[in-house]
Amino acid sequence: MTDTQRTALFVFAVVAFLALAPARAGTVTGADWIVRFNLPDQTTSYKTIGPDEFVIRDAWLARIDALKKGDWACLSTYTFSGPSESSGAAGPILGAISNALARGASVGFVAAYGVDVASNYWPGCSLKSLSARKSNPLKLSRAPSGGIMHDKLGVFWYKTSKERWVLSGSWNYTGGASSQQWNILTEIKNDALAAAVSNELSQMLAGHFHSDKDKSHAPDNTRFRLASAPADSWVRFAPYPDGAYGGDNALRDITNAIAAATTDIYFSLNKLTRQDVVDQLVRACNRGVTVHGVIPKSDRLYPGSDSYAMYTNLLYSPAYTTANRVRLYDAYYAADRTSYDNNNRDLVHTKYMVIDPLGSKPLVIHGSANWTASALVLTSANDENILFLSHPGIASAFLAQFAAETDGMNPRLLSLTPRRGGALDIAYWLPPLPAASLPKSLAASPSLAQPKWVAVSNLTATPGTHTLGIPAATNAARYFRLQ
Repeated sequence: MTDTQRTALFVFAVVAFLALAPARAGTVTGADWIVRFNLPDQTTSYKTIGPDEFVIRDAWLARIDALKKGDWACLSTYTFSGPSESSGAAGPILGAISNALARGASVGFVAAYGVDVASNYWPGCSLKSLSARKSNPLKLSRAPSGGIMHDKLGVFWYKTSKERWVLSGSWNYTGGASSQQWNILTEIKNDALAAAVSNELSQMLAGHFHSDKDKSHAPDNTRFRLASAPADSWVRFAPYPDGAYGGDNALRDITNAIAAATTDIYFSLNKLTRQDVVDQLVRACNRGVTVHGVIPKSDRLYPGSDSYAMYTNLLYSPAYTTANRVRLYDAYYAADRTSYDNNNRDLVHTKYMVIDPLGSKPLVIHGSANWTASALVLTSANDENILFLSHPGIASAFLAQFAAETDGMNPRLLSLTPRRGGALDIAYWLPPLPAASLPKSLAASPSLAQPKWVAVSNLTATPGTHTLGIPAATNAARYFRLQ
């Protein structure tokens, strides 16, 4: 058998490895943070609502429902729809805000230009009608045309408990954001972050949006520290003080973070249009970092799609100097994991990257911003927020979302390298999961028609890429899997 034939047999056998079941919990909680991700089912019927399908919407409702007299909150969204109490978003949120105002809480709402503020998504209740209440009205501000107010951001100040919470993520206030997209939310309890977000939202409540030269950059780049965190976290708000590439903006922070990666990177992005990010990801691969990512087909499948050029560059960049390349996945169509992305619009709506989740300084980058020039660089295009969160627990929670959304957390056989005398070097990769969850051995079988899997070597039970030397006698088995 030639080396080419042996390689063909090995590649065919890769599909037989033992996959791990991904984490399915939609909520992970720490001392001063919560991460929630929804599990879409691709239906809008209340009869088929699944576990954690509306977990993000319900988190927003719970925060609003907790508001009492003397408390203050401000919410913001790019889109707003869905009247149904069970499977909508705008309707239940309007009802909750109305009740909070009746209890004496002060509430602000920042809406993008395209939001319909006059529609009664809740019986007798619209954003406009709440803002016209005679007693304790909603403070409503709508962005002007030109550029976009793209935040999905909220801040809650609870007077009695003296707690300040910030909610930030990729979820817009729509029913489809829960049922037909993959989204993620962080809830952070931190006074410094809450003050920065309050400053940012208060400016927009006062009418100062992206193109307004009077909008202050004071809240931008606020630093804060989470409990048990190895380093400071920080927040960036677009538009930025400096629109130059390499200047004081979120793109610089992102590329610097990628440049500092040492082991693993995971990304789940609705859009990626920045060559700077691609260049840094390729360089990371060249120095041995394992990179996994997902971008929706609707945004990268065809020439002219926003992410098509960057997706193509990640696959075929001539700058790769080793066999280690960015591994790109199709997202699952729904949480039942029975089919993959079929070009649904914005199926992957998340906007995050996880860097070195098991390292000494893990970092999660996430927020409202798509990874485009208008969201990461420019000085007058978008209102956005991006959190840079240094915390191992938050990194682990985002990996759980990546595992539910893709096959990117499955252990895998990577490559076969023939050696003299018929021996082989087999490379394999193990995800950053607890040792008890990882496969323990490499198994071999002479056939797939009637497989007889026999363990031939123990695995190094640590996450990362490893290589096993397989003697010629074992190589005769032809087929291998991890188990």
